[in-house]
Amino acid sequence: MEYTPPLQYLIRQSFKRFISLTMLMTGLVILVRVYELLFVAGKVGYPAGSALEMLYGLQFDILLSLRFSLLLLLPFMVIDHYSQKSARIFFTLFAVLLVVSEVVLLQYFSTTKIPLGSDILGYSMAEIKQTVGASGELSAATLVPLLVLLLLAFYAFYKYSNFKVTFGIRFLVILFLLLALLPSSRFNPDPATYKSEFVMNIAANKLNLFTGSILNYYTQNKNPGKFALNSDQPAQNDLSPDETELSNLDRRLIDPKENEGEKSIASSRTLNASEPAANVGPGNPFTYLSEEFPFLHHENTPDVLEPFFKKGETAPSIVFIIVESLGRAYSGNDAYLGSYTPFLDSLMSKSLYWENCLSTSGRTFGVIPSLLASLPFGQKGFADLKNNMPNHLSLVSLLKNRAGYNSSFYYGGDPSFDAMDYFMKRQGASKIVGINDFGKDYQQLPSNSNGFSWGYGDREIFRKYLSDLKLQEREKRVDVLLTLSMHNPFKVPNQAHYNELFEKRMAQINLTEEEKKNNRLYTAQFATMLYFDDALSYFFREFSRLKSFENTIFVITGDHRMPEIPISTQIDRFHVPLVIYSPLLTSGVKFSSLVSHYDVTPTLLSFLKNRLNLSLPTVTSWIGHGLDTYRSYRNLQDYPLMRNTSEMMDWISEDNLLSGSTLYRIYPNLNIEPEMNAERAEQMRQKFANYKAKNNFATKGNRLIPDSLNRYNLP
Repeated sequence: MEYTPPLQYLIRQSFKRFISLTMLMTGLVILVRVYELLFVAGKVGYPAGSALEMLYGLQFDILLSLRFSLLLLLPFMVIDHYSQKSARIFFTLFAVLLVVSEVVLLQYFSTTKIPLGSDILGYSMAEIKQTVGASGELSAATLVPLLVLLLLAFYAFYKYSNFKVTFGIRFLVILFLLLALLPSSRFNPDPATYKSEFVMNIAANKLNLFTGSILNYYTQNKNPGKFALNSDQPAQNDLSPDETELSNLDRRLIDPKENEGEKSIASSRTLNASEPAANVGPGNPFTYLSEEFPFLHHENTPDVLEPFFKKGETAPSIVFIIVESLGRAYSGNDAYLGSYTPFLDSLMSKSLYWENCLSTSGRTFGVIPSLLASLPFGQKGFADLKNNMPNHLSLVSLLKNRAGYNSSFYYGGDPSFDAMDYFMKRQGASKIVGINDFGKDYQQLPSNSNGFSWGYGDREIFRKYLSDLKLQEREKRVDVLLTLSMHNPFKVPNQAHYNELFEKRMAQINLTEEEKKNNRLYTAQFATMLYFDDALSYFFREFSRLKSFENTIFVITGDHRMPEIPISTQIDRFHVPLVIYSPLLTSGVKFSSLVSHYDVTPTLLSFLKNRLNLSLPTVTSWIGHGLDTYRSYRNLQDYPLMRNTSEMMDWISEDNLLSGSTLYRIYPNLNIEPEMNAERAEQMRQKFANYKAKNNFATKGNRLIPDSLNRYNLP
């Protein structure tokens, strides 16, 4: 009769094999960190001192490997009971997948300088392919390390999967496995202990950041929670509005004259140029009107622009210039990397210039809905909702249908990216120009090593727009131009010339040798800034020769800060300049108050409403309160911010930023420092959670504006 060992013995032997395989997998994960330290850091320009952060990050790599190993323990033991070979193959395949994921995510981080997260869920396969093609990183040279580590992993498991482990080593591994059961917060570095977000991400395990972001995305959207209509009130369990209240509200919307006494506090007045413009708008929180439409509130944005403009009744045209990756880190006076936009800097001195403006997102997907319509995000960005986009109002639609404005959108790439074309068509844009609409007289940007080009550069976009404008110059217009040159792969026409300008610019702004050395790591990126600035100078020089120039308002801002140059803080990625320039201005003024893209549309509409006597709705669903024209630094508002598609982790309220689970104090230069204030942190968490619940409810159920407001979207 064949001898069968006791079950206890079999389990013990199986567990020994599991320990050996766990050690192999952990060793391979550590090897990925060594690869980053020896080969990646120097190539992509990690800052000085990064070696220590990477070594410190080994603890996060080891903990992650052990936690994944724990997930394999039970299935491995079951399979091993029947077949040791099958169990070894099962574990090996998982370990190889883990190592491959680590390398791919490291490659992404080294290229973009930000870790990949749930934002990947916000893009179609075509958009992902386009983005990967733009990076130029998917080549034989970048695949070699992946293949080497892949072969090494298979060899290690084939050759050494049965190596013997002493009792002492087994005891240590078991101890570490138990440590891997600690709360997940232990698996990422504490942001409060790092001098910059980029350095923190160097230490972090990229796979752990990725999986945590994905889990957080699904958790948030599965359990959006209840909301309180006004966040100072407790959340309501019953979201059904009072029918009488809603009926009265609809009646007031259909005929605004019936609600004359409840019009905006500031709609019939303007403010002196020296008066802080926030006591009427930015300083007053909204009182929301109906749980059925949780963002609906009285429209009371003050007209803060009128005091700065020459008197007149002629309808001005508006041109938005949204600049890809234009951050305050390298544009405007006191830019901490030095300013590489000399022409724009000179324009700022003649403009209304907000030096502390925040974009609403860390990617391009959020800028157009926020800037043109002050809209909430939805789940993956408002434009991504496409056919399910809730009814809403916007600057473009209101000016088109209430004042006869025409509108167009110009982009040098594919306008379907981030559903930009869909959103602009929904607003009533009569013309959309993208990569297929330029013609043979225009030249695309140089391609990268993969033969990829995003499309047409900034000068070509401006040239195309000006050429078309000459044929329809007499029309009242609100046009949107989105540039793309300051984007990976950072290649522009006459590259050598702009590289040389970069060196000259560093000399002009008196950088230290150490600062120059650091900036030279990103020569290609800085060269694209100078190319854009040159193109902007050309644009204004040519536009000034047109008759319509004297009656045009230009709004210039960035969609977000460039991530490929390491980001310093959690707020830095959103810090962009906001410039309103026009020959109609009486003077230029710089404001240091904190504002955002959400505030632009309410402010422009308030200005045009009074100047042109427009009939506009007395209630809206704007997120923004209007631009604050206070000269010194202050913030009177709450702002939700979305780092990437699907990743809403940041909330600003007055002088605080809640980023993830960490509370920061915001200082006048928008530097931040951790603040230990549990009560304030909890208050902000509740407000942020309330906003997210309202965001989900309103955007998933067509609950932004009632049907009665749709008449403002009709010609």
